[in-house]
Amino acid sequence: MDTYNFWQDFFDTYQSLSDWLKVLWLIVPPAFVLGLVALTLRFRLASRQMNSGLDGELVYSIRRDAQNRIHILSHMPLGDSNPPLLLADPAGRDKAERGRDDGLEQHIA
Repeated sequence: MDTYNFWQDFFDTYQSLSDWLKVLWLIVPPAFVLGLVALTLRFRLASRQMNSGLDGELVYSIRRDAQNRIHILSHMPLGDSNPPLLLADPAGRDKAERGRDDGLEQHIA
């Protein structure tokens, strides 16, 4: 076993192969590497297109700081016609629309 050399045995086996198998040995590894590179590039391009596929503009960002506080950052200039944040049910609006203070539903017959 001391005289056994893996590379010598490998190249001896390679020399004893037929010519068409030698060609396959030369073509398959580079083709595999090129195919792997093509798949990787296709995946990276598709992931970039998927991330940039959202139409519109960035309006708000939400960040959490080290003290676990949430900050809502507006990316649009604020003005009278552009409220900073629209809430589904702003506090006090339902009471003002219904004209009552108790919050209980009233039916008028």
